[in-house]
Amino acid sequence: MPVSTVQSLIKKWKILGSLNTKPRSGRPRKISAKTARRIVQDARKNSQVTPAEIQAALEKKMVWLLQGAQHDCI
Repeated sequence: MPVSTVQSLIKKWKILGSLNTKPRSGRPRKISAKTARRIVQDARKNSQVTPAEIQAALEKKMVWLLQGAQHDCI
């Protein structure tokens, strides 16, 4: 680990008293981390599967997604 990384971690600890990341600005995710993992697993099982096919499989399991959100995970 570079010395600069260690220095920045020590500085963060002294200022904040913790190394936890703080919430960031920006739009919240449309899908949960669990759903994102499921999408990646489905894509890894079959590399020929299309995003529309993954969406159809997830909808059968009562998970609703927007087609555009799938591309953010894969």
